[in-house]
Amino acid sequence: MATTAPPVLAPTVLACIVHGHAAPPDDDPRRIHVELPALRGPAVEIWESATPVRCGDEDGIRYAENGAVLFGQISVPEAEFEPVEHSVYRIYTRLDGFLRRRGFPAWLRIWNFIAHINRGEADGERYRRFTLGRYQALALEPDFERHLPAATAIGTHTGGLLIYFLAARTPGVQIENPRQISAFRYPRQYGPRSPSFSRAIYRPWADTPDLLVSGTASVVGHETLHAGDAPRQLAETLANIDALLARAAQVHGDTDHRRWQPEQVKLYLREPALLEPIWRPLQQALGAGVPITALQGDICRTDLCLEVETLYRRC
Repeated sequence: MATTAPPVLAPTVLACIVHGHAAPPDDDPRRIHVELPALRGPAVEIWESATPVRCGDEDGIRYAENGAVLFGQISVPEAEFEPVEHSVYRIYTRLDGFLRRRGFPAWLRIWNFIAHINRGEADGERYRRFTLGRYQALALEPDFERHLPAATAIGTHTGGLLIYFLAARTPGVQIENPRQISAFRYPRQYGPRSPSFSRAIYRPWADTPDLLVSGTASVVGHETLHAGDAPRQLAETLANIDALLARAAQVHGDTDHRRWQPEQVKLYLREPALLEPIWRPLQQALGAGVPITALQGDICRTDLCLEVETLYRRC
């Protein structure tokens, strides 16, 4: 994490994600701009590669790859975003085809930034329509629910859709949370199709495994808990993350989930005023020195105050 983006990216940078207000256009396909107000902590996130990367732009998808993984982005302007479900279907099928052509068919992690995510009523809500289009695209693959990426979906107040993603040549291990019903098994009350993502992805590398944790909130079973109470929602969110760490430790072959160390943490808040009562408890839970970026963004459910996403590394 960094406070400002370097003017020129090093050859080993896979992605440079900048949060905040509109930035001037940049020809470097590794720069990704997310128009969410940065409330506290580093506003810039750098993904580094051990080796120099190759960059490109294909079919509107800007990307960098290093032979093992590919990091990319694609955006849709507001004028082309409606109907949402059709637009999302086209984008996801285009991404899938692109990744297969490049030789990186395994989606590990995906971030979706959706303008006015809570606009609309019932099944007409933008998030539910996004979820429908995503499902229709991913369901083209047989047995797709066994190979879902970790994911985040956050609302912006700008237009259109921004997606960025991390993919690999071989898949990780899908991790589900015993405290929660898997998102892809949610009942009908949450929309015509359930959200298609895993709670986390465990991915071993040559040196050490990573755990890529999806945007996680105060949901137990399939229901929101502690509506309107940010401190209690944070406590429930952290309990959900702990459950994922314990499950990932079992997959790794031991029971000591304390050996997972957070490398990157993002906190999404519906309202800036919610930050103060939860900032210190979050710092204490994660440990001293862990970089936390707090951003203002709308959560997919209107009764959720916050969401936390993390990248853990095994030590």
